[in-house]
Amino acid sequence: MNLLIVEDNKPVSLLISRIAEEAGHTCFIAANGEVALRLYDQRDIDLMIVDVELPGIDGFDVAREVRNQSAHLPIIVISGNQGEVWRQRAIDAGANEFVPKPLRPSALQTLLDHHLAQIKSHPAHSL
Repeated sequence: MNLLIVEDNKPVSLLISRIAEEAGHTCFIAANGEVALRLYDQRDIDLMIVDVELPGIDGFDVAREVRNQSAHLPIIVISGNQGEVWRQRAIDAGANEFVPKPLRPSALQTLLDHHLAQIKSHPAHSL
């Protein structure tokens, strides 16, 4: 499966990609919203993890744009900002999940496994 990781904090993006790659997935990393949208258009992406606070186009707008193009792509929004307001903004932007930072590797792996298993069981959703 192909994952698009949209995160401007390099250690965080490397952590996420390491977890995904150890599970056998391919990762594409974008450090800002513009690159993320370009990669999304150029690659066959199965799941996206996007940080909220990005230079340029923020993560909410990235999620909203991708959701407008794909109703079924799993989108996981991550943020250092916690609370119901942030979670609701992520859901309103089209996210399937909102995960506050700091990320726990085991929780992230469980989330990836869950969403990627759903894709495998419903291949039409990845169209």
